[in-house]
Amino acid sequence: MALSLEIVTPERRVLSVACDEVRAPGAQGGFGVRPGHTAFMSTLDPGRLTYVEGGREHHLAVGGGFLQVADDKVVVLADTAEAAGDIDVARARKALEESRTRLLRLAEDDAQYAVDVARVRRAAARLHVAGQ
Repeated sequence: MALSLEIVTPERRVLSVACDEVRAPGAQGGFGVRPGHTAFMSTLDPGRLTYVEGGREHHLAVGGGFLQVADDKVVVLADTAEAAGDIDVARARKALEESRTRLLRLAEDDAQYAVDVARVRRAAARLHVAGQ
């Protein structure tokens, strides 16, 4: 028995694969899904999404979104999703540094603060998945 995993962003279908397990960065904490899992939905935080296919782990950086599990099918609607080999490391480092610099000048109640916190988390997830 296997899981069907679909990862979709607003721009395109990123992945469609049969796999043995999915691990995701849920907003309430990380979680895993295997065949036979109870149906549920979760919001996703920026982070590393891992799927296991034939005993081999594959990692993607997701920029947040939603995940639904039903009938051994996992559907991820992600803001962004990138495999390690597709990540522009220099761009991710630059985005991380620029956002960190802006955060130092902002108060937590500033509307821009939450935007830059999200940018930091997305860039950090991309660098983590890229092995940096």
